[in-house]
Amino acid sequence: MACVAIALAIIFNEFLAYSAIFVGAMIVFYGLYSAFLKTKDAEIDSLKESLEREEEELEKVKYENEELRSRKFNLSSVRQILDVGLFEIDTNFTRTWNEELLTEEGKTVQFIGALKVDIVAKYGVDLQELRIKQTSNGIELANLNLKSLSFSDLNYNWIIAEVLEHKKPYIGSSHRRTNTVLDLEANKIKERLQQKTHEEVKNGPEEMTALTEVLKNQMLHSVAAVLGYEDHQVKLVDALDSNFKKLDQLP
Repeated sequence: MACVAIALAIIFNEFLAYSAIFVGAMIVFYGLYSAFLKTKDAEIDSLKESLEREEEELEKVKYENEELRSRKFNLSSVRQILDVGLFEIDTNFTRTWNEELLTEEGKTVQFIGALKVDIVAKYGVDLQELRIKQTSNGIELANLNLKSLSFSDLNYNWIIAEVLEHKKPYIGSSHRRTNTVLDLEANKIKERLQQKTHEEVKNGPEEMTALTEVLKNQMLHSVAAVLGYEDHQVKLVDALDSNFKKLDQLP
């Protein structure tokens, strides 16, 4: 187009000024268009590099996913244990609350609740904790504690759970009442108390203390049989000294 304009300028001398303006405009347009193309080329190159990086990351994720799917198990640690299961206990107990509690918003409410816990658990002893002293008549045992080893069934059932708010009306006596707004607070309190109860169950709830005392004689008999002694040769003691050894330290 520039060449055509120059030719016309030569042929028609009176249009020389217009042709010069046209040629100048075309040069400016070409310069702007070239700059625009360079900018777009740079953006395309940047996008290509970004796409290549994302494809590399995607391939890494695919590889890790395939590796995890092909694994039979993921071993994170190995710890030596020597637990002996002695009893399987099928029991239940109920925790009750009727007390004032503080909500997350700082409001004092009255919580009335009853949580029933059904347990089927295996109880036994950890022979790693056991300490043994050999005597002329047999052995003495220390640190013989019955504890929960595992749960084959553990269920929680809220029999009742109600939150009451203390109201002081302008007329009449004060009273406690519930409403639907407090349902959310009730759920939060239930969740918190159930989690606390769960931790106690894992560590051995206080309701199992009486049962542990009943099973102590049977526990002593079972441990004596495991160690190869008669009942009358085994004595259970509370205090221990330097003569007590671990099971793997005995001759």
